[in-house]
Amino acid sequence: MAMSGVAGVTRKAVEEALGEYAQSKNGRFQAATGPESFPDVMVIGEQGDRITVVYPGEFMEWDEASAHLSRSLGVPVFSFHIHDDDLWMYTLFAGGGEEVGHFNPIPDYWFEDISDEERELWAGDAKAVADHWPGVQPDAIDKYLAVWDLDEQEPGKAYDDDQFPYNDCWQLIDFMRRLGLAYPIDEQGRVLGVAYRFEVASS
Repeated sequence: MAMSGVAGVTRKAVEEALGEYAQSKNGRFQAATGPESFPDVMVIGEQGDRITVVYPGEFMEWDEASAHLSRSLGVPVFSFHIHDDDLWMYTLFAGGGEEVGHFNPIPDYWFEDISDEERELWAGDAKAVADHWPGVQPDAIDKYLAVWDLDEQEPGKAYDDDQFPYNDCWQLIDFMRRLGLAYPIDEQGRVLGVAYRFEVASS
């Protein structure tokens, strides 16, 4: 599962930027026709000026696409990823495409022997998020940015009104909600947003 979260723009602007990206990759971006279902299609949802892009299951360049959206639109963009139902993570791009934040609750997931610098890189920074993402305060999100204790049997939730606890990759949905981003797919996997055919040539 990979998504972009975009602040301060319209769905039309995001569509145009994704179309440019697909064209640059010798691909295609167009409205889906007929009955379509995720993960075969891209889904875009909107909540005011907050846009969520859910990429098709086969698409792997979510960081690159998120950076393109940030550069093209001049706004902050999150690149979100849920990996194998084990964890969620993000990279935050500032308005010009610069990476300004990262988070992974299991920093040694891929490599046990990682450096202190690498751990710090993926520790998350609520103030950095608030500095770049409009309308959010650090104390509204800082409890999400914690290393998970996978031995904890009842890890609890970051905030009382959350739906998902620590150690659950779907905690990302609660984090997104604090940012004003909606998840445009329901619990049965039905598309709540607008579906698109999005295909790019492999890098």
